[in-house]
Amino acid sequence: MSYRVPLAGSVLARMKDLPDHALTALVERAADLVDEPWDAQVLYPGRRGYRQAVFGGFGVIHFHVDEPAELITVYELDWTG
Repeated sequence: MSYRVPLAGSVLARMKDLPDHALTALVERAADLVDEPWDAQVLYPGRRGYRQAVFGGFGVIHFHVDEPAELITVYELDWTG
């Protein structure tokens, strides 16, 4: 399977303020998720498609995996670094 990773508008807006190393880490983590979307923590018990993943040591993304559509939609981004 080859997943696509659309980003919500709010995520795109937050990305512009990320330092270069954080942006690189985010892209690398998203690339990892394309190959293994289930390699992330379940966000809500009983709702397997909603997940979160850490990137760059100080960042977290929340995303939804839609397996039939082969989409990983990133809808939240937090960076505390």
